[in-house]
Amino acid sequence: MKPRLALVVLAASLVSVTAEPQPSIIRFANTTMDQLSGSLGALSADRLVWNSPILEKPTPFWLKSVLEVTLPATLPEFNATHEATVTLMNGDTVRGQVAAVTDDTVTLDTWYAGRLGFRRVMVRDVAIDARPALVFSGPTGLDGWTQSAKVAAWTYENGALRTSSGVAIGRDVGLPDECVIGFDVAWRGSLMLNFNFFAEDVSSESPAVGYQISCQGNYATIRRQNAAMQFGDVANIPEFKENEKVRLEVRASRTSGKICLYVNGRCGAVWKDPGVAKGKFGKFIQFVPQGKETLRISAIKVAAWDGASEEAADEEAAMQGMGMGMNLRLQRGLAIPETKPESKPKPAEEGRMKLRNGDSIRGEVTSIVDGIITIKTRFADVKLPVARVRNIVLKPASLEEPIRRNGDVRAWFGDGSSLVFCLDALTSETLTGHSQLFGTATFKLAAFNRIEFNIYDPQITDLRAKESM
Repeated sequence: MKPRLALVVLAASLVSVTAEPQPSIIRFANTTMDQLSGSLGALSADRLVWNSPILEKPTPFWLKSVLEVTLPATLPEFNATHEATVTLMNGDTVRGQVAAVTDDTVTLDTWYAGRLGFRRVMVRDVAIDARPALVFSGPTGLDGWTQSAKVAAWTYENGALRTSSGVAIGRDVGLPDECVIGFDVAWRGSLMLNFNFFAEDVSSESPAVGYQISCQGNYATIRRQNAAMQFGDVANIPEFKENEKVRLEVRASRTSGKICLYVNGRCGAVWKDPGVAKGKFGKFIQFVPQGKETLRISAIKVAAWDGASEEAADEEAAMQGMGMGMNLRLQRGLAIPETKPESKPKPAEEGRMKLRNGDSIRGEVTSIVDGIITIKTRFADVKLPVARVRNIVLKPASLEEPIRRNGDVRAWFGDGSSLVFCLDALTSETLTGHSQLFGTATFKLAAFNRIEFNIYDPQITDLRAKESM
């Protein structure tokens, strides 16, 4: 243990965990954010027991001195036609499959706690995504990743790849010919990142084949690696200036040459490679930082794509991007193509559920059974697979913020879900907690990626924000 670590150590009797110790990390809430690797031995409302090779015996610590504990989450293999994301009033998001929606409760089937019912007054919205079979989900460590420098410049922590260098990192994820590649990217200052996909070799920062999307400032461009110049117009992405973290999703077809870039769920660009037939392609992805600022990549998911984009790029951003693209063409002495921005579909009226094909429907959800949603409309009952619905319109309610309670923790799961609750009990395989959000629930201990303590303490919140980058 580092000599600066000054914590009150308790000799207390806690519920013990008898399972085989697993590699985990405890981080302490001091200014140097000291940490110990080891395994969680026990956990109660105000203290935990930690097992570590450098400690003489299992040692208790007050939770008021602990920042967080990271755990080796295990994601199960399961098939589902859709994934629902429930956004709660406290900012947490929970993923699962919609089991029921009533005036009082939104119920999800989850892999980590079975069926969870959330109080309607604490649910902000429910979004639905089709869930094709995942080809890759991670990262879960550095194994399988190739760095472009002999000296390792990337680290893995808390489910994320992290670097402050210009060294590239990539791997073979088995990209299908038509695929969806999604990931979270967080940065400091200005985003400067090249993303290579359909690459064949990631031992260098410039693969010979595939595509490269370049994110610089608040713009994104694309080129084919074996072509001399970019194709398509520059896309204006205001989210790059407004945030320091976004969710990027690339939908790409090496058959048709169609490539769509989504930013936080918004379609920011639709490109078409006119020379796709001349291209050579592989199954790798690669992240190439273009600066020395800290960069984090997490929540990478790769799946098959049906080749259909759900909406056109934002019209105003597209027009600005076209202007910059035309300037580049004029500077290079190229002809300006006679193209028009794709029309932006009209947004669905308030109170109407949007469908994945662009249509919308107004009605009341009366049942959800075996992945089929029944909607009562003024004309007839309509039955649809939940996967064809993009959102569920909830009955209007006076929304409430959950009360902040002493002892609340924020738990993060392997799929990126997060929940705030109070600890009740711990066994070798489960953790039980209660909350205004969902009542009492028992969670699989193997599902947790991280548990944060002292979540309402402003000083510790500042430490946690520093640690996140």
